[in-house]
Amino acid sequence: MNGFTVLDDPTGTVTARTTNPDGAATPRYAEFRLASPEVALDAHGVRERLDVPSWDGPTVTAAARELLGRAASARWAGEPAPILVGTIPFDPSRPAHLVVPAHQSWRPVAAASRRRTGDVAGAATHDLPGRDDAVFRAAVGRAVSRIEAGEAEKVVLARTLDVSAPAPLDRAALRAAMREANPDAYVFDVALPGGQGHLVGASPELLVSVRDGVLHSHPLAGSAPRSADPEEDRATAQRLLASEKDLREHAFVTDAIREVLRGFVEHDDDLDVPTTPELVATSHLWHLGTPVTARLRPGTSVLDVVYALHPTPAVCGHPQDVARELIGSLEPFDRGFYTGLVGWADQAGNGEWAIVLRCGVVRGADVRLFAGAGVVAGSTPEAEHAETAVKLSTLLSALGGVA
Repeated sequence: MNGFTVLDDPTGTVTARTTNPDGAATPRYAEFRLASPEVALDAHGVRERLDVPSWDGPTVTAAARELLGRAASARWAGEPAPILVGTIPFDPSRPAHLVVPAHQSWRPVAAASRRRTGDVAGAATHDLPGRDDAVFRAAVGRAVSRIEAGEAEKVVLARTLDVSAPAPLDRAALRAAMREANPDAYVFDVALPGGQGHLVGASPELLVSVRDGVLHSHPLAGSAPRSADPEEDRATAQRLLASEKDLREHAFVTDAIREVLRGFVEHDDDLDVPTTPELVATSHLWHLGTPVTARLRPGTSVLDVVYALHPTPAVCGHPQDVARELIGSLEPFDRGFYTGLVGWADQAGNGEWAIVLRCGVVRGADVRLFAGAGVVAGSTPEAEHAETAVKLSTLLSALGGVA
């Protein structure tokens, strides 16, 4: 990325010196922020950029290990061990944006003490989440017909919403607002390549984290809107927990993750996938979630698992090949990094990757938001439209507090 100004960073962008094939030194730029519920990673600059001939798990993992090894051998005394950071698109066969940053730092995340709500300020002339999206409704209807015809069991369809603030957005304030409203989320802000803007969001879903060979995942599928009335909110949660439609949708995800992870453990008892989901609350939605743990075979990298799992039925559908064909034919836009992954990895195979959800691409004062919903037998265009409206509200509420 060349020539961009970070509005919330008065010190400017860090310049890293890299080498072109002809030997000329070229300044290159990057900005990456990812905060889990416990710890935040801030990274700037580009020491190395990962470019591979084939974007698949084995190729990416091998290239990352080589790149991180080279960066480790070249680091100065006292510098932290290098890591790889970035984002992987929804279609994992397309190029990811992965770099070894020139500078990185970790800090604990302060506990959020209050919640924020509100609409996008000054957005009255723009589409709002409650406004009808006829194209999305029609796509859901066609998907249900294909599912009822036996072509698929689930497909996740998304829609976009473009809004504009009165002035360029302060992304630091936006991140703080998202953290306050969603203290258990993975809050991210990543400068995208080619001047595309910043991918900013607060994802509720961890795809995978690996620490010393122990894997954790927390897939979400099946949701219902929260209510300000405590009794109605509790009743909604219990209905979700008993919903045959939502339980079936959730099972597609956990079954797929279980099958993939079996290939990365030595023994069956090294993998724990509970058979019954639990309730997970965000500021706007109840979700069905399942905490998954596994002890990986020695030598397995988080990137091996990431590319094997992605995209799960939670963001794509089932069967995957049919769902991807339906997404390509029914969605009138390119998802890019939406429903992709954001995270980091180190040379030892550790790392943490969240699914890119509840997000938008910020370009100055303009934001393109994304939201999707899982379509299964029994889904209706009205219900899925309402679900995406609630999901769009996560970022819109934060925008309303800072615009």
